[in-house]
Amino acid sequence: MSEEINTHGNLEVARLRAEKAHQILVKLKQSHLPENYDLQLSKFCTSLSDILFAHQNLNSLIDSFFQADSKDCYEIGDLITDMIVELDHLNWHTNHVLSDAKDIAQHFYAK
Repeated sequence: MSEEINTHGNLEVARLRAEKAHQILVKLKQSHLPENYDLQLSKFCTSLSDILFAHQNLNSLIDSFFQADSKDCYEIGDLITDMIVELDHLNWHTNHVLSDAKDIAQHFYAK
């Protein structure tokens, strides 16, 4: 039963991430970003949305870390491991979105 709830929760998070990416896309398209930026734009929007949600997850994990029983070594270890996963996720997206973000920004500065 809990696995089913977890699956639905993941679908909801995926929907929220997709909605945020779409909002970013719409805003940039409304700013008249040309179609030749579409590939970069899709990567930029997706990564930016994932960065936002990974940041929120990291904040939640840090809150849980401070609320955790300091004597429960396994819980502390699990929380730190979860933080490592989120940091790795943030790092991957940050490294892969920078060149697209710079190209898009340069387009707007050139206008």
